[in-house]
Amino acid sequence: MARGHGRILTTIWEDPDFLALSEAAQRLYFFLISQPNLSHAGLLPLTARRWASTARALTEDLVRERLAVLDAAGFVAVDPDDEEVFIVDHFTHHGTGLNPRLAAAAYDAITVSASPRLRSLASMQLGLAVAKSPDTAPRGVRALVLDRDGWQCRHCGWQPGDPVPAAPTGRPLARCLELDHVHPRSRGGSDDVSNLQVLCTSCNTSKGARI
Repeated sequence: MARGHGRILTTIWEDPDFLALSEAAQRLYFFLISQPNLSHAGLLPLTARRWASTARALTEDLVRERLAVLDAAGFVAVDPDDEEVFIVDHFTHHGTGLNPRLAAAAYDAITVSASPRLRSLASMQLGLAVAKSPDTAPRGVRALVLDRDGWQCRHCGWQPGDPVPAAPTGRPLARCLELDHVHPRSRGGSDDVSNLQVLCTSCNTSKGARI
């Protein structure tokens, strides 16, 4: 069923990164989050030509230019090869981590994405939302680390869409990708990219605070 509305937090007007965007880039962001075909995972097909037809004097080239601005600023992630867009703060806007049904629907939507890169980034964002963990990484850093680590767990190679093993109780385990500090922050580890790695929930839980 097509969505009937888009949601956004009013605190976006207190976000210096968002306020630094041009009016045109901000408009495109609001346009994207209000698309009827935006999935529960915050993913939607990249249809720049159709989007360009929604405003006078807007062209496909302008849409792609503004998408690149939003991508560089960390508000969206674009996969031009698989023609998909991910709204990075989608789970925050929708309170997905507070609603088990929304979280389950988001996970299902992630697994059918055509883009390995966006599946991994969306999985990481969903894991943060469900864990209600504060996101200490600067905007865009997650995508950089995911690209470097091949969009999969650095330890076991799991990536969104792969089978999830059952727990000893027989129930499926919840598994997402997470951003781990190689040298834990509790021991003075930094948020520098060189100290970050991608781990799945299972491997990160097993690692704990070990180095």
